[in-house]
Amino acid sequence: MSPVAALDAFLRARQLDAPSITGLVVALSAGPDSYALLCAAKQAASALDFRLRAVHVHHGLHPDADSWAMLAEQQAAAWQIPLQILRVQVPVQASIEDAARRARYDAIAALMSESEALLLAHHQDDQAETLLLRLMRGAGVQGLAAMREQSLWRSSNTQLPAMLRWRPWLGQSRQAITSWLSSISELPVVKDPANADPRFDRSLLRHQLLPLLQQRWPEASQLLARSSQQLAQQADALNELSDDLLQQLSGDGKTLDIPALNALSEASRQAVIARWLQCKGAPALPHRYWPRVKLELLQARADAQPQLAWAGWSLRRYRERLYLRHDELISELPAAINWPNPLEPIEWAGRLWSLNELCPHLNRNDQLLEMPWRIAPRVGGERLLIDSSCLKEASALKDQQRSVSLKNWCQEQSIPPWQRDRLICIWAGEIVVAVHLMTDEA
Repeated sequence: MSPVAALDAFLRARQLDAPSITGLVVALSAGPDSYALLCAAKQAASALDFRLRAVHVHHGLHPDADSWAMLAEQQAAAWQIPLQILRVQVPVQASIEDAARRARYDAIAALMSESEALLLAHHQDDQAETLLLRLMRGAGVQGLAAMREQSLWRSSNTQLPAMLRWRPWLGQSRQAITSWLSSISELPVVKDPANADPRFDRSLLRHQLLPLLQQRWPEASQLLARSSQQLAQQADALNELSDDLLQQLSGDGKTLDIPALNALSEASRQAVIARWLQCKGAPALPHRYWPRVKLELLQARADAQPQLAWAGWSLRRYRERLYLRHDELISELPAAINWPNPLEPIEWAGRLWSLNELCPHLNRNDQLLEMPWRIAPRVGGERLLIDSSCLKEASALKDQQRSVSLKNWCQEQSIPPWQRDRLICIWAGEIVVAVHLMTDEA
C-alpha cells in the first residue's frame, strides 16, 4: 500500500471512530517525512472533505532555523495549504530533545480546536528506533508500546483541552515514503545535521545499530514495529483491567483508598497507580521510586503525612487516602478584594465568581447582603458561620452554636493540611459565611 493510500485508509477509519474531527493540522518540519505527509494529506483531505492546514515550529535552536521556516512556507504554498509558523523558547534542560518536543507540542496545542487532529509523519523506522531507545531506558510494557497511531497530548497549560495526535504512517517504511515523495515533488527538503550526529541517541541507533541489525535481519525495523504494536495491545488490556480497579478504589474520583490498594497484589497495585497517574496527566513514576511508594506512603502510619515528589508532581497521604498534586501549578493566591455588590459577579484570581457558586447554601437576607463583602485567602484564626437562618449582627460570630473554627471544620471535612492554605474565605462584615477550595490536586 502506498503512503497516500495508507493515509486515505487511516482517515476513513478515523471518520467512523471520531466523526467530530473535521479538520487536520500537519506538523511540518520541512523535512522529507513531514513534507510527504503534507502532500498526501492534500490529496486525502480533499477526497474526504477534511479542512487542512499546517504548522511549523521555529525552535530557534539551529542557525538554519530561519531558512527551514522559509522552506516550510514554500512547501505549503506549493500545495496551497495555509501555514502558521510558531516561534517557541526552549528551556535549558538536561535533555534538549525532550524540552524541544514539549515546547513544540504545547505551542501547537494552543492553536488547535477540538474539531482538529494533529497529523504526525512518524513511520515504521521511527517506531523501531523508539522501541530500542525505550528498551535501553528499561521501560515497561506501557513504554515499550512506543508511539500510538492515536494519542492525546496534555499541555502544561491545564486550561487547554487535550490535543489529539494521529500517526497514520507507523506501518510505512522511510524508504517507501521518500520514494513516493520523489515521484511527485522536486522541492527541496530540510536535512537536519542533528539526524546524523552520533552524539544523539536516536542518530546513533539509526546510522550504526539498526543497519547492523538489518544486515542479519533485513526486516528488523518491521519486526520491531510489530513488537511495539503487540505490546500496545497488551498495554491496552492492562489499562482496561486497571480502570475497573480504579472505579473501586477511587470513590471521589480524585484520591485512592490506601487500605484497598494494600489489599492488592504488588503487580496489580503498581499497575493501578501507574494508570491513575497516566489518567491524571502526570509523568510516569521512575522505576526506582516504586519501593518508596510502598514503604513511605502505603505502609506509613495512619496519622503520617508523607510525600514523594518527582518531575514537578507529588504523591501525598492523608487519612488513608492517596493524593496526587501538580506542584508546578501552585501559585500564590491574590490579595483580598472587596465585593461591593455580591449579587453581581466579581473577577478575582483570573476568573469571574458568582454568589451562587461561592455560597450556594447560604440563607440570604437583606441585612446580610447589606454588609461589606470581600474575598480573601485564609490566614488562620477564622471562624466559619454554620447557621445564617437567624443572623442578626456580627455578634453571631461569637455565638459558638452558629460558627465553628475554620481549622476544626477543615479537620472534620478531611481537608489535607497542604490544601488548607488554598482556601479562600468569603466575608460578610466580620463573618466568614463560606469558603472555597482552590484545589491543586490533579
